[in-house]
Amino acid sequence: MGNLLFTGVTFSVFMAEAIIHYNMGQAKTGDKFKLRLPPPKELAKIALVTGAFSITSSVLIGSLERQLKPKA
Repeated sequence: MGNLLFTGVTFSVFMAEAIIHYNMGQAKTGDKFKLRLPPPKELAKIALVTGAFSITSSVLIGSLERQLKPKA
């Protein structure tokens, strides 16, 4: 359950950051900065990358927790 929670929270935060960065990039191409969702195909790519990193982060956190747990 803990890993699923970590993954969900990490995905949400990273996805919000990714959409902000996407919009910052769009503003550099001459568009006025405005928060909007990317086209569906681009959004799917962003979600896949964000999901992969969220899962990786969750696995690493779980692994570190197990290794750093005090031994009885």
